[in-house]
Amino acid sequence: MAPARKPFRVIIVGGGLVGLTAAHIFSQTDIDFVILEQHENLLPEIGSLLNLWPPTFRIFDQLGLLDAVQPVLNDINRGVTMSADDGTTIFSQIDPDVIIQKNHGYGVRVTHRPHFIEVLYRNLPDGAKGRIKLRKRVVNVNVSDDGVSVECEDGTVEEGSIVIGADGVHSRVRQCMQALAEGKPPPDKSQKPKSPYVTTYRMFFGNIPIPPGLERNVNLECASKRVSTQLLTGDSQAWFGVYEALDKPTSERIRYTEQDKLKLLERWGHLYMAPGLTVRDVHALHRGDTGMINLEEGKIDRWFWKRIVLVSDAVRKLEPHAGLGYNSGLADVVVLVNKLRRLLQTDPSPTTEALEASFAEYQKERVKDEPVIQSMSMRRARMTAWLSPMNEIMARYISPWTNMPYWGLFYIFAPVVSRAPVLEWLEEKSLGETMVPYVHHPIIKGVETTTSKRAPSRDNSSYDLSIYTGAIALAALAAAGFQYYRRIW
Repeated sequence: MAPARKPFRVIIVGGGLVGLTAAHIFSQTDIDFVILEQHENLLPEIGSLLNLWPPTFRIFDQLGLLDAVQPVLNDINRGVTMSADDGTTIFSQIDPDVIIQKNHGYGVRVTHRPHFIEVLYRNLPDGAKGRIKLRKRVVNVNVSDDGVSVECEDGTVEEGSIVIGADGVHSRVRQCMQALAEGKPPPDKSQKPKSPYVTTYRMFFGNIPIPPGLERNVNLECASKRVSTQLLTGDSQAWFGVYEALDKPTSERIRYTEQDKLKLLERWGHLYMAPGLTVRDVHALHRGDTGMINLEEGKIDRWFWKRIVLVSDAVRKLEPHAGLGYNSGLADVVVLVNKLRRLLQTDPSPTTEALEASFAEYQKERVKDEPVIQSMSMRRARMTAWLSPMNEIMARYISPWTNMPYWGLFYIFAPVVSRAPVLEWLEEKSLGETMVPYVHHPIIKGVETTTSKRAPSRDNSSYDLSIYTGAIALAALAAAGFQYYRRIW
């Protein structure tokens, strides 16, 4: 008599934003799962800002979360880029939300990260909440022919069919996976393995009440050489950040102290964050703790090995100016679960080879937009904290003269948004007519549904990065003839 097959079980390491959203997605499947989170609770110690892109709201619609998240969302009605040195010279300003909403059915929204995590957790089914195990620090991952086992620091062992590493920039799952692939033991937890990412900037951040006299729902970014500031006002609170270029890029992990924060305030307290408000003024209003972290950038080449697969910050790290991190990580999970679900429909106990083939398809699909995503993120940071004369020229001359932020919504932002994935098996109820067609739609009872105004096309190559680069080069040549940049305010 053949031995009974083990039920397929997914072990998700990491209970952050992506891990919690994965719990919602897996709850809508027949796939068993568990989440291992190393911290004592799911809420971050320091409240920071989170950006949500239009495709993310399509997934929330499918998961029945649109109404639940609405109370913690904030609009961005206007974006202004100005000088951090004098606080008055405006380089550019744009009212993006109407355009984005018309093009994609949803606008870009921002939220307070702890509030958003709380909403995600509170709206999980009770059964899914019971699958989240706290204080489970992973130390090792073992892979066999028919399953995996995950060893935790407290001595417990979790067994399953696959491991999904959603455990962030310093992913322990990634470290174990790479060691296994090389035939080595996992690195000692007391050691600090070299990061695959590179840090060019660090950020000092916190949140404050909206300062008197400042308009609500405005993103103010102030640019200068090797440093920039940001003050974003929401409906009832504001978030601030100071982005500082390191003397030299590094892959070392750095933990900053209160003394490091004070030194940064001494260096840059005089810079402006808004007309009439300096960094020092804004910091004096802060409530709760402030944070200081490295802003890693980069990607890894191999996203899976045998029964281990990685998502989100474990495979790529994006500088936060463009607000792509969580949205890209969610798209990873969507594509991965689509592939996994299809595989399990044909074989409830797939072999390691079949799983690897599915994981390879997942990586292949997700890496298509990686060059554009990485470039958008890197360019966005360097347009405010200038690392080179060309960065400054772009901000002072080319961007205002060519109205580049406006055109970027159509030729950079729109194509990336249009190609974002959806969950194949869940109905989408709220998406209305859009000017820019989406490529992917749910497949309900074997029929692909669509609400886009025009028939979607998979070929968006006309919007690719080479055209963008060419347009910038032409704009640079045109701008070279101007002696003065335009003052918009």
